[in-house]
Amino acid sequence: MYNPRAGSSHRAPLAALCGALQDAGFAVTPHVTQHTEALGDLLRGVRGTVFLAGGDGTLRTGALHLLSRPEVTLGVIPMGTANNVARALNLLGDPLGVARRFGQARPVPFDVGRVRGGWGVDYFLEACGCGLFADILDDYGPHQAKSPVRALGSMLEAFSTHRPLGLHVTVDGRPLPSPPVAVLEVMNTPSTGNGLNLAPDAQVGDGLLNLVRVDGLRRAPMLTYARALRLGTFHRLPSVKETVGRHFAIADSGQVWHIDTELRRSTEPGGAVEVDVVVGGLQMLGFTA
Repeated sequence: MYNPRAGSSHRAPLAALCGALQDAGFAVTPHVTQHTEALGDLLRGVRGTVFLAGGDGTLRTGALHLLSRPEVTLGVIPMGTANNVARALNLLGDPLGVARRFGQARPVPFDVGRVRGGWGVDYFLEACGCGLFADILDDYGPHQAKSPVRALGSMLEAFSTHRPLGLHVTVDGRPLPSPPVAVLEVMNTPSTGNGLNLAPDAQVGDGLLNLVRVDGLRRAPMLTYARALRLGTFHRLPSVKETVGRHFAIADSGQVWHIDTELRRSTEPGGAVEVDVVVGGLQMLGFTA
């Protein structure tokens, strides 16, 4: 699966990419489709290795068709902006170089997050959550054309208008006392969004998810968080708390949620949004320990 509009596609034309995979020892058969709606039929009977070349959105589109399919292994070729999933698998660098390295990669289990809310059931590869990050995505419009200026405007708007969320949270059935939160994220990969490194210790194959909360009553200035994210020290800030578990229940007060880059909101709030882990829901080629 190849996205010609991905950020790094000019560095890895399709023919060159197929050649690099052949150099790594794979017999490559390209399949071309004009619409993502055709992917279900294309992937229904596939076996072996499926390579997904693009950004995290391209990967999610293909991977959700292959959940719980042990006869299929995914090879992620990073050509996007953030490449959060590829980073979690230590697949970094030039796309053609990554493709050639797949000859030494091994299949590793990759957990998938499952979310049950008033809107139905969703799955995520990176993260789901509510609060500031979800509000920024909601204002930005994740499926519109990318714009750094518009992204900055959405960030400033969210920071200036956001009110902390008072949410009842349980982890593996136990209540988790918490002040109102500015950010609540359930992480599978260490980073999400545009490379937001919220949970550096998260492991994609450990059967656990990492709950990250930012205390809304002790919130630091925006530049403090931006600097910590750049330095990889966000999780060490006094206002940030992290908890690991397998099942989380978060009160649904009608707040907007993001599921990777998809947005959801309950039409009838008042219950709970439940998040759990599908252990080894996918199998991917990687270089994790």
